[in-house]
Amino acid sequence: MNADRMPRQIGAAGIAKTDFLRQRREFAHVRAAGAVHRGRYIVVNIAPAPDGKARLGIIVSRRFSKQAVDRNRARRLIRESFRLLRNGVRSPVWIVIIARRDLLNCMLQDVQDELIRILQDADLFVDPAGES
Repeated sequence: MNADRMPRQIGAAGIAKTDFLRQRREFAHVRAAGAVHRGRYIVVNIAPAPDGKARLGIIVSRRFSKQAVDRNRARRLIRESFRLLRNGVRSPVWIVIIARRDLLNCMLQDVQDELIRILQDADLFVDPAGES
């Protein structure tokens, strides 16, 4: 990673507990009704939001790493990437992001770049700066 690259932020970047998927049925809805996009660091499932609000679910299983500190770091990287970019998501969708093992060795900017690329591939990302 280049040291001068910085994460991008689009709009106000707050995130509340209600912005996360928590229940099994919410994850099941995304899995059943959503499209899958695979990247090097993450796998992203995207489904239309029945509640009209962009929400995030994160899956980092023990298979990812047996060390809780590694799983928690992966969750933080994913959560921060979404927090910074969520105002650039074009339509209300529910997103479930599954961490891949390569995420252990990357930085926030790498995760953010991949999430931007996946959202652009799904035609869901709007960059107000016109950089994408």
